[in-house]
Amino acid sequence: MLNFLINPDIEFETEEVKNIIETNKVIYAISTGSSFDLNTLKKAAKINNFPIPKKNKKNFFQLKGARRLFPWQTPRRRNPRELHELVKDSDAAKKIIIPVDIFWGKSPDRQDHWVKLIFRDSWEGGSFLRNLLKVIFNGRQANVFFHKPLESEEIFTQKKSSSHLVLKTDRLLRARFRKNRQAKLGPDISNRRTLIHSILNSSSVKKEISNFSKGSKKVEAAQNKRAYKYALEICSDISYPVIYLYDKALNWFWNNRYDGLEIIGIEKINDLAVGNSLIYTPSHRSHIDYLALSFKLYTHNLMLPQIVAGKNLNLPVLGRILRNGGAFFMRRSFGANKLYSKVFFEHLRKLFQRGYSIEFFPEGGRTRTGRLLSPRPGIISMIIKSFQDMDERDVKFLPISITYEKVLEGKSYLRESKRRKKEKESIFSIFSTISDFRGYLGNAYLQFGEPIDLKSFLDEHAPKWREETIDLSDEMDKSSWLFEITPLLGNKIMSNINKATVVSSTSLFASAISGFDKNQISTDKVFNRIEFLKKVVEVSEYSELVKLPKLNSKEIIEKMEKLKFISSNSKDHILMKGNHKKSLEFYKNNSLHLLILQSFIFYKSRKEITKESLLMKIKEILPQLRKDFFLDMPLQDNNENILLVLEGLINLDLLKIDELNMISWNKNKEKYDVAKMFSTIWLENLPS
Repeated sequence: MLNFLINPDIEFETEEVKNIIETNKVIYAISTGSSFDLNTLKKAAKINNFPIPKKNKKNFFQLKGARRLFPWQTPRRRNPRELHELVKDSDAAKKIIIPVDIFWGKSPDRQDHWVKLIFRDSWEGGSFLRNLLKVIFNGRQANVFFHKPLESEEIFTQKKSSSHLVLKTDRLLRARFRKNRQAKLGPDISNRRTLIHSILNSSSVKKEISNFSKGSKKVEAAQNKRAYKYALEICSDISYPVIYLYDKALNWFWNNRYDGLEIIGIEKINDLAVGNSLIYTPSHRSHIDYLALSFKLYTHNLMLPQIVAGKNLNLPVLGRILRNGGAFFMRRSFGANKLYSKVFFEHLRKLFQRGYSIEFFPEGGRTRTGRLLSPRPGIISMIIKSFQDMDERDVKFLPISITYEKVLEGKSYLRESKRRKKEKESIFSIFSTISDFRGYLGNAYLQFGEPIDLKSFLDEHAPKWREETIDLSDEMDKSSWLFEITPLLGNKIMSNINKATVVSSTSLFASAISGFDKNQISTDKVFNRIEFLKKVVEVSEYSELVKLPKLNSKEIIEKMEKLKFISSNSKDHILMKGNHKKSLEFYKNNSLHLLILQSFIFYKSRKEITKESLLMKIKEILPQLRKDFFLDMPLQDNNENILLVLEGLINLDLLKIDELNMISWNKNKEKYDVAKMFSTIWLENLPS
């Protein structure tokens, strides 16, 4: 009756599958018991001249959903009668079983209406009414997916009982379907209610409640209530209709206030997602960092991550919006609250178990200076501990560098830099930031850095990690491998973020005006400095992932005027306001790690110095620079890296070296000015 509403597309796991189906010797194994799914397969088969599934031909069977009488009961699996008949067939090994998935609705990034989004496929399954509505709203967007054949001969030639063969076939099919549905829909977290239920019924939470209550039923009831309250406070509540609205709003925002959000390196994510739990670890420079990554993953049809957010952002209205977008909230400190610790850790473990990706900011809060902050150990140690309990999936950390030519919070950061107290998050502070949405904000970039395989990292730095079990609710022993490994991993993440830096036009300009005291700056000097800054970054070869702006010096200055960092520019002079120069320090610091070693070299060579003495001084300061700026320069073989930087400056003719190995600045007017700029950068950023 509803056939006219259905217009299925077909998809094959491999081209070979199509050829097999056309032989007419197949049995379809349909992933659900829905009559709508069966009719959709029939229509797809008819359109494409495939064998049509018919009862009298016994060329199909449908897997059935689990059944339980009461919600608290363990679901009982049911196997289709046709499968029982198949395994008893003496020719079963010759049959070709083709698993078939039917999906309703486009992926969220391609959906054109929020109602269609609500009634697209999900893990929850649905009643007859919901399935009917799926057909009504998404019948023209049905997708029939044909998997590779099941290894029938391998299964049915085993000398096992028929019941055993049924169970094995059923299990293999469900595993195949589950993997495909996870790729299409994201992992099955069901809903917030069931996730909370599984947390509260975990052995670790129950044990903590039992230990605390000491047999008192009243205390136990109170602790259960507390645990439930903590779980409600923590858990996200992803809503695809809300995410759909996010997409529309953010698409407008990135393309109207910014010149788009460019993402670099996302093509590697699909391969990494297979068999791995992904941990996204972006730099944190703005409130919109929370939305930037999710927006791009969504538009590329990738699984949305669960985002660790500080409890300070769980504000009225805002907290609900963030929670619907995938944020879960974490207290800054657990203190001595063992129950909260157990609930949070169990929540994290459940996410890993169910294959969800996670996003957290290793710095904890937003940087106010533009430089990366030291990583917070809490969430990193919890992830490592969770990894100990994982049997199959590996964990990959994905460092991400987020760069803006202009951040929304520029004004508040400037106020805080003038020794004003850091502003506490509030509805008022959020809306004061939103007021900056009105202006032009330039370009924004998001680049994936080199992934970190957790297992390999632990094997290298903590060989005993498999043997020693850590209880995070207890005070961590400083001799423990976890205590030692956590900061190492945190620093590695930050280092890989820095290696993926996209140098913005604002960052180059901010570095180029170093040392100018007056608000009227020579245009020619700035042009010259910008071009040499580019060259210095290129010859240093810090990382192949480092990206420089494609704009020339003149275009960069024009953009600064458009961004309102400069009041005006002419052929001879650039005019700035005093507060603009101060605010630009934030952007200079975004890429300072790429220039800090060079700055030290120029500072030490302002007076003639032997090459040997200079190399010795660099080696003395390098450990501190590595710590403060997360430099990826191994101490044990730093000679090669240092010489590469030094030779690059000499080849650019910014430094001179004579026959006695004495190093000094080039006296040429333009190049001397560049050397002076670098020396000033060092003086302005002396390491602590």
